[in-house]
Amino acid sequence: MSVLIDPYMFELSDEREIRNNISFFTKVIKIASHSGKNEQVSFAIYQGMIERMEKRIIRPFPIDMNKIQDKELKGLILQINNSFKNILLQFIESIDIDECEGNQEFQVKNDEELVEDDNYYELLNVLLIPCYSKIIDIDWRIITGYKTKGKSIGDTFEISCDCENHKYSKLCKFVSVDEIIPIKDKAIDELKKKKRNGEISCVNFVIATMGSHHNHVQANGKKFECLEDLSAQNKVVLRLLKELGLFKIIFGEFSPKGIKGVGTMSIQSVESKEIQDIVAVKFSAETKMVIDTFLYFPKGVGKLLQKYFQAELLNYKNVSELVEKIK
Repeated sequence: MSVLIDPYMFELSDEREIRNNISFFTKVIKIASHSGKNEQVSFAIYQGMIERMEKRIIRPFPIDMNKIQDKELKGLILQINNSFKNILLQFIESIDIDECEGNQEFQVKNDEELVEDDNYYELLNVLLIPCYSKIIDIDWRIITGYKTKGKSIGDTFEISCDCENHKYSKLCKFVSVDEIIPIKDKAIDELKKKKRNGEISCVNFVIATMGSHHNHVQANGKKFECLEDLSAQNKVVLRLLKELGLFKIIFGEFSPKGIKGVGTMSIQSVESKEIQDIVAVKFSAETKMVIDTFLYFPKGVGKLLQKYFQAELLNYKNVSELVEKIK
């Protein structure tokens, strides 16, 4: 699925608008640079726009650099220009407007003025490509930023074509770039921020208790008071979670049903308290029992782990990958 960029994001000229949209371009570049690894999001710029940018030395901001007085802003623009040229265009999908079998007499509802705008008219033709091409799939979202010219975040329109050869209709919306960032990437960024701010720390002593139930955690029935007292198999994933702020574990009721790999777990729910998150998981112990277990994390961390893993089983591989990503 390819996402289009509002053409007016490449027509910014006011210094204030440029500054307000620096984060837009940095996020687009970051997402595009990851598109080779994650095919969930890719950007499409149609050939006509690429050709125009090439004529102006591929600048996201079509203004003379000499007209910008702010030295800091000049530096930021130069960085973005270089990233845009060296990173973004490597991974972006170039789409040409092919000739369709019909007459391309499309209609636009809710915003007829789009057809009268040359920049948006070209974009509308690109949005029609899936009508007659089975190869290209265009997302219904068009990303935009904060500017005075062109459409704004939240604006919608419907494009349709009803010729003899094809019938096509698509409801489109201009959205913030944040809306298309993959959920996992958002969770990683938020976890990184918490770590930088000192909200996530690795404690040496992680309390581990049984609650009021029998010990069906350890195969040898050995008692424990902390994470390090658990067997190597039982703590293979829990030890990694220390790096994400885990500071307390309570093992509860047990069942012989639903056992997965020893030491793995699946998140069931998260309860946010005033100073902590309590993550309820189904923990697969070495005793071949599935134990209702409660993991204690700093406030906000549990919710982010739920957002990142969703229904995915937490195992050594994917948890260690997350730990590496937030370093």
